[in-house]
Amino acid sequence: MVSGNPLVILPLLCLTGGAFAVYLIARLLNCRNEQVAALTAGVFFVTLLSLGALQVEVSAERLPIWELSGSSDIFLRADPGMVLLAIVASGLGLLTSLYSARYLAHELRYETYYPLLLLLIAGLVGMLLAADLFNLYMFCELMSVSTYVLVAFRRRTCTAIEAGFKYLIMGSVATIVMLMGVSFIYRERGDLLLPALSNVQAISSLGVWGRAGLGCFLVGLGLKSGIVPLHTWLPDAYGSAPGSISAILSGVVSKSTLYVLLCICLGFGMPASMLGLLLIGGSVLNMVLGNNLALLQTHTKRLLAYSSIAQTGYVMFSLGVGLYYTVPEAIQAAFFVLLAHAMMKGLAFLCAGVCQFRYDASTTLHLRGMVHTSPLIGVAFGAALAGLAGVPPLAGFVGKWFVLRGVVFAQDWLGYVGLAIFLLNSLLGLGYYLPLIGSLLSALFHPPPPEQVCLRLSLWITLPIVILGGLVIAAGIYPGPWMAWTREVSNYLLGIAAR
Repeated sequence: MVSGNPLVILPLLCLTGGAFAVYLIARLLNCRNEQVAALTAGVFFVTLLSLGALQVEVSAERLPIWELSGSSDIFLRADPGMVLLAIVASGLGLLTSLYSARYLAHELRYETYYPLLLLLIAGLVGMLLAADLFNLYMFCELMSVSTYVLVAFRRRTCTAIEAGFKYLIMGSVATIVMLMGVSFIYRERGDLLLPALSNVQAISSLGVWGRAGLGCFLVGLGLKSGIVPLHTWLPDAYGSAPGSISAILSGVVSKSTLYVLLCICLGFGMPASMLGLLLIGGSVLNMVLGNNLALLQTHTKRLLAYSSIAQTGYVMFSLGVGLYYTVPEAIQAAFFVLLAHAMMKGLAFLCAGVCQFRYDASTTLHLRGMVHTSPLIGVAFGAALAGLAGVPPLAGFVGKWFVLRGVVFAQDWLGYVGLAIFLLNSLLGLGYYLPLIGSLLSALFHPPPPEQVCLRLSLWITLPIVILGGLVIAAGIYPGPWMAWTREVSNYLLGIAAR
């Protein structure tokens, strides 16, 4: 017997039940790839509807729960940040499912790809919903195992196998370290409930074992978030995974683990000022290393992977300023950047996947004149890169403007020093974004040879790219609704910090 708000468990039921249903239907009925993709997209659509209903029930002061009857331990609990990230993940899952209907046209193992994609998102949503450390660990492991297989999905290529194995080794170390953290915290407290997530008063000070456990979670979740120096798996994984999987990993998975890390640290009583200072310091490493290494790349997806490390640094910097100085506007800006990055980087990886799959263009040199070969891909890829570079009026520019405004509210020298580093790294990013945009659009200024023909794309690929491109433009021109969506998340995190 269970009790609580059924809307909390409904998204997980949709995703896990959908994964088994999709696999059985695909195998028993011998469905084609397009049919399985459409069925998977339908599961994600139903999940989005359930999350939309849950969104109405959630606020910073009202946290719906789902619990086991006769037990005081809360199993699942929804909060504003969880709903936001789950909606982004399910939305990207829906679009990548449609995209994969044509993108995986030559793959014979598609009946395993779509269930694994559903289980990946199910693990992510469960990790966000978990109200105790052990269930958080279990859902994180479900997400991770699904990801290992999907990164190495194209097993005929050596790079995919190498990337998947490398991610498996490092990800397994991360989860083992997290499990050690679970045992350390249980040894000290006798239970695994997250204090601030279960309406129990937060612990003002942890003992030796509790602090060791918290350190284990910092390392484990920091690795899964791609925080420097725990990032070394990321370029290989993003660069070798199918474009659809790279879009999800970069767009939402790494940011979700970062959010979970924040909730754990704040929930177990780490002072917001200390956590904010750690985030600001870590953000500098991410920004500097990510941008400088991206400048050296010629492989398109690896370039995007290193830029994701830098973009994570931008989110960390704004979150750090918001927590250190208690500036809600900075936390709102961080989540706006997160949303914008999910749209822009998702679009960029989908376009890069098409270039590699359809045109065998995997390096920046091969992308030259893509706007003539495929006008949609050339324009959409250029728009995604321009947004990531911070070109107005796209979402990336607006996100950076909000970060700047949030730092100004802090009115302190540390914030200004961090802002200077932030702006310098944004300029550094132009060093690899603008040449890539120029290469894509070069056919506008230098006519291609007459034998180079313009190829048409399938509607399965066109639709997700057009939707994401429209969202990148809409979020830049009308940022108000997106910022309003992030306000409750900011209030919730600052509410935990104040306990």
